[in-house]
Amino acid sequence: MTSPLMVQFLAESRELLETVSEQLMGLEREPENAEMLTALFRMVHTLKGNSGLFEIREMTRVLHAGEDLMDAIRIGQLPFTPATADTLLEAMDFVALLCDELEAHGEISATHASTSASLATALRAPLGRATVATAQAGAVPATVESTGSIRGMRRIPADVRDDLLKRLAAGEMLQWVEYTPEAECFFQGEDPLHQVRGISDLIWCDVEAATEWPAPEELNAYHCNLIFRFVTTASMEAIAEHFRYMPDCVTIKPLSDSGLTTADARQDGGGDTRGDITRIRIDDPDLVALIAGQRSMLRHNTAALGLTGRIRAAASTLAACLHSVGDMSADESLDAAEAASLAEGSGDALVAWIERTFLAEGSAALESNGIAVADSGAHPRASDQPHLAPRESAEPKAARKAEEAPPPQRSLKVDQAKIDRLMNLIGEIVVAKNALPFLATRAATVYGSRELSREIKAQHAVINRITEEMQDTIMQVRMMPVSTVFQRFPRLVRDTSRALGKDVHLVLEGEDTDADKNIIESIGDPLIHIVRNSLDHGFETPAERVAAGKAATGTLTIRARQETDRVLIDIIDDGKGIDPAVVRRKAVEKGILDQAGSDRLSDQAAVNLVFAAGFSTKDVVSDLSGRGVGMDVVRTAVEKVNGTVTLESTLGSGTHVRLSLPLSLAVTNVMMVESDGQRFGVPMANVIETVRVPRMNIRSIKTSMTTSLRGRVVPLQSMNTLLSLASPPRPNDHDEYATLVVRSGHESLGLLVDEFCGTTDVILKPMTGVLAGLTAFAGSALMGDGSVLMVLDMKEIL
Repeated sequence: MTSPLMVQFLAESRELLETVSEQLMGLEREPENAEMLTALFRMVHTLKGNSGLFEIREMTRVLHAGEDLMDAIRIGQLPFTPATADTLLEAMDFVALLCDELEAHGEISATHASTSASLATALRAPLGRATVATAQAGAVPATVESTGSIRGMRRIPADVRDDLLKRLAAGEMLQWVEYTPEAECFFQGEDPLHQVRGISDLIWCDVEAATEWPAPEELNAYHCNLIFRFVTTASMEAIAEHFRYMPDCVTIKPLSDSGLTTADARQDGGGDTRGDITRIRIDDPDLVALIAGQRSMLRHNTAALGLTGRIRAAASTLAACLHSVGDMSADESLDAAEAASLAEGSGDALVAWIERTFLAEGSAALESNGIAVADSGAHPRASDQPHLAPRESAEPKAARKAEEAPPPQRSLKVDQAKIDRLMNLIGEIVVAKNALPFLATRAATVYGSRELSREIKAQHAVINRITEEMQDTIMQVRMMPVSTVFQRFPRLVRDTSRALGKDVHLVLEGEDTDADKNIIESIGDPLIHIVRNSLDHGFETPAERVAAGKAATGTLTIRARQETDRVLIDIIDDGKGIDPAVVRRKAVEKGILDQAGSDRLSDQAAVNLVFAAGFSTKDVVSDLSGRGVGMDVVRTAVEKVNGTVTLESTLGSGTHVRLSLPLSLAVTNVMMVESDGQRFGVPMANVIETVRVPRMNIRSIKTSMTTSLRGRVVPLQSMNTLLSLASPPRPNDHDEYATLVVRSGHESLGLLVDEFCGTTDVILKPMTGVLAGLTAFAGSALMGDGSVLMVLDMKEIL
């Protein structure tokens, strides 16, 4: 079973992979965008670090190589080209495949090892032989220093030191490594201890605090404050390879017997231990400002109250500074004991040491960093003194910490199953609510209590309002922006157009339009079919477009918008359009209709033949088209969610496909009608209008009934006939037939029923078991009075 950490890793990885793909395609348009390059490198680095924590070797290997390539591009060694984007996108697809396998099976098959190795090789290929050799040898910019004074060697135990001396005498190569992880390394997917333990042939290892530990109440558990020092027999190249992505944090030195002997003498008191103190870099502006600040503080009003505290504060500050940066020579060092001794008395000795060590030779450096150097005997001007923040007490600091805490997250991830459960519950509430009007009627008619009936109706109004608000709120939770589907199209259009040798620019509009999650998920495949058909059939090659007087680059627009209770998605291209003559010819060739029927078709009707099963204008089957399943699949999928699809095309100008979809599938609004003493539901998405047609206005054309509504002829059908019920339709007392006008494809059809029973919202349940074979019904719904309403599937019965 997948662990919660793995679930989180997979979710974060998918989000990063989507962003990486978007950034890669963005870089194709702006290859010199340094900010985008840096962001992309960091995302690949984060993916690599996260996969390393879970020891997913195939994934880490590919991401490692991708990071190498992105780093070379980032620092200007290589240009970013479309071929580079192709390779990186292929690598990200492989990583996504591994994520899917991890989610499905909890592990990765060993068969992916060869693919991982080949992808890593392809990613490193652009780096060139020299760069590849460097990467394989590990010659990264880690700091490699010659043998000399090594900080921390005195911590090696005597028995370990004796063993090291024996190894050196035997000619064995030993390396001294100091690794100081970044303070924020945990947030970059790095585990310092795991990193060190990954070094082979460790002989000795030591860990200490990089700086003095803060008070327990101020300790930040997510802040790394460690230094790792170890001795290993591994080669410098292998160590550098291991720490290749954190070179600034690692120093490697070849170990020598002289270095060990010197350290041993210091430990025994026979040498100057100040060689372990680090060298101050006088060109560091922050450190220069700090030193000048300490000097100014000690020089200012030395007779004032609190001088002793200032002296000791300066001594501690300097001691900490000198222990935190570079190596110092013996005559320019200061340890904590010396700082304390120099701070005795008036502090003049400490001031003199500062001036001798830093200011006598470093005045130019100080002034170059914007810090004026006063004469040793004069007090510095107030304008020359760097700003020093006042010391803060613990209480206000703790209070500010609470005040400055980040605000709580305003969003919450919820499992879809819980939302579906809520929808089921609200459906049951809707059924219970619908029972109240029936109860009110019974109270008045059966029990003769009109007052009770009015009270029930009043409570029904209140419960109805609350239920509608709850229903609307839960539906909003289920809503998702169409961008979740649209975001896959930039990559699809890029890859497909390049494979076809076409140049197409994609325009996405209305990505923030919301629809029910089930609707969003159901339109993904239909949209892919439409986009592929547009790219393959609709767009011309750049040469053909120029010859036709068009721009060489075609434009494909995918637009979404909400209109009342429907979501409209338009797919518009400016390609060559659909030729009705070609469609007619292909329809005859494939036996979809005969030549006479083809000649009778209007141009629009001929264009709509592309939705016929098995129809294709392609003579050769390819990876993209020619099988005759594209647009047929689109229509079937869209109608399955109570949507409609329309197509308009102008030869030479382009094609416009529109999908009209309901906002939600959770609640269905139906028109209830009565026929042969039974109630049926008709989805309101299929209903155009309700009218009462006098018997005298019904005419017969051959064997079909028709009527005229507002100047247009509407064919009529009896619902009883469609449902194989024996009774004829029943007119009312005025000899009028209740007629439900519904959509039938692109035409209108009038259904003759016995009576209209109003509209209602129902929770539609699909037919299951034996009843699943009744294709005439879309599902059933439980009514408030306990009866079951059968909802008709209009596209099946018409």
